[in-house]
Amino acid sequence: RTSRARHGRAAAGKMKSLKKTMTKAASKAMAGVGMTSGVAAAPADARAGWEDFSDFSNAVPIGGGASLGARAVPLHDGLGAEMEPHPLTKDWAARIKNPKVRAAFAKQPLESYADAHALNVWTGTWNTNGKPPPASLDISAWLDVASSPDLVVVGFQEIVPLTPGKVLMQEDAQATGEWEAIIERCLNGAESETSKTSAPAPAPMPAPPAADGWTAFGSNATFPEHMRPGSEKGSAPSSRYVRVACKQLVGVYVTVWASRGVSRFISDVRVAAVATGVNLGVTMLGNKGGAAVWLKVHNTPLCFVCAHLSAGSKENDAQKRSEDYREIFSKLSFPPPPAASSDGSFEKPAGVADAFAAVWIGDLNYRLNLADDFVRSSLAGITSEISGRDVVEDFRVRSAYAAERTRRFASLLGADQLSLERAAGKAFVGWTEAPVAFAPTYKYRPGTHTYSGAGDADEEHDTAAGGDSARPAVSQKEEKKKRTPAWCDRVLWRGRDVTQTSYGATRALTHSDHKPVFSSFIVTARRLCPQKLQTVLQETRRELDAAEMASQPRCAVLNPRAVFEERLLFAEPKTTTFRLVNTGDAPASWNFVAAVPGESAVAPPWLRVEPNRGKLLPGEETVIAATATVAGGSAGPAALAAAAGRAGDGFETDF
Repeated sequence: RTSRARHGRAAAGKMKSLKKTMTKAASKAMAGVGMTSGVAAAPADARAGWEDFSDFSNAVPIGGGASLGARAVPLHDGLGAEMEPHPLTKDWAARIKNPKVRAAFAKQPLESYADAHALNVWTGTWNTNGKPPPASLDISAWLDVASSPDLVVVGFQEIVPLTPGKVLMQEDAQATGEWEAIIERCLNGAESETSKTSAPAPAPMPAPPAADGWTAFGSNATFPEHMRPGSEKGSAPSSRYVRVACKQLVGVYVTVWASRGVSRFISDVRVAAVATGVNLGVTMLGNKGGAAVWLKVHNTPLCFVCAHLSAGSKENDAQKRSEDYREIFSKLSFPPPPAASSDGSFEKPAGVADAFAAVWIGDLNYRLNLADDFVRSSLAGITSEISGRDVVEDFRVRSAYAAERTRRFASLLGADQLSLERAAGKAFVGWTEAPVAFAPTYKYRPGTHTYSGAGDADEEHDTAAGGDSARPAVSQKEEKKKRTPAWCDRVLWRGRDVTQTSYGATRALTHSDHKPVFSSFIVTARRLCPQKLQTVLQETRRELDAAEMASQPRCAVLNPRAVFEERLLFAEPKTTTFRLVNTGDAPASWNFVAAVPGESAVAPPWLRVEPNRGKLLPGEETVIAATATVAGGSAGPAALAAAAGRAGDGFETDF
């Protein structure tokens, strides 16, 4: 306890010192840096231009009624809403003013007015420990180009050292440019342009007016022509992939690449960032936080979030990480491009929850609520047992290999803070994570497959000492921290039309103290077909009109030629009847009306009709009696003869 308290006071003192340093630096640099989110532009030549764009159990969602690892990831949004209308349906239904048409349209099958296109989406996350990559670094063991992904989403944390100067700058064009060059070389081959050259980023350009249907986002930034999705100038003409979006927040960086075929159908690209780091009072620093990209493929909005949550292994640190998640999720806002609407309405900013499918990647920093010795001994037993067999790693979701690995890690995963926080409803509610089948990704000795703090390091192998050059240098400072191995690096998803196909980690890359994690998905992108939509809307309105007409009240007189069977004699009332029946499928209200407009009497003085009004349920009938009386005055024989249209003292009366 005394040792912990001493370390806690020391850590608190360092944080205060850091805040003082940052506050002083901020007072000098704030005006020139700007603390709003945005991406500094980077690298190389015009083809690698990096522009400022300023101005989402381990198997199923917790609470879904299934235990951890009980089944493979579902094809719904994880909220038990399989029967809910598709978001694209709800989006278009909201535009229909007539409530009856809107309700009927929402029941129409999506396939009747939208085409489906399956997208192969690869996502990966890697905390690079603030170390610049070697120019020759090969990440192909991690970034799976062989599967021919349509979209590639790469997220980094600590892409720069989290020093006060770097944190205040928020953006580092050189660091992002170096990693972009490596990504492009992996995607497009060694001859890609950005991997050949590296140059300072060009100064931000004033935003030109939108052209060719491509919208600039922000008052002082835009996609230059070479950066537009599908542009032939985005990379060499032979390049298979082009970069379509990117966003940096200090050490957090997310970049999205698309195959040339898919890039032609990408639009409405937006970026945003939320800082959750050191609170300086006037602003929140971006040493922790999230950066995200929102875009549409055809008519399907997708969102990719890359986050670095709070570190630490103290008792309340897991709660702080969950608070970071909630803040990032709730505050990420993607304002729509400027637009003019004919009815004066404007689109609201979109959030992560508005995307039809979203993927959340990053160093979430959740640890294990277990003793360090227990974790290390358990991993040693699992590793030795697995390494004794000649097995090819197969991180496909639902593979026998993945299931076996998950079973072996179960004793540790049961104490995983992310799973516990999700089960408690404190973080990532409604998100899905496939079963974890890979070893903890943190904390390794850089350059090795050995967890830091293993206890076998000595001073002669310290970074500052001249130890055996054949062995990677070991930092005594880092070893003394003795971080318990944990699954810090994770991938979760939410949405509709999503199938997760793989989820694993790559041991081959030893550049950092983290191992990179990857996950692949099949996402169905829907393309709205205007002609089909018009046909569906017309047919819907036609059916409603027909149904409305069929539901109009309809009544019939079963004996319309009611006849007085006997002669009408003076002062002797005579009565005849006829039947009125409701022949429709809706209740009917009926009444007699005056034959002459403007008059109140519905019959002449010599004729009385009872009842003269009423209500009939479908199939119900009523008997109406018509009584005629010959009397003097206006009801005399002459009046009757005139009404009958003939002379005489007896006649038939038609109704």
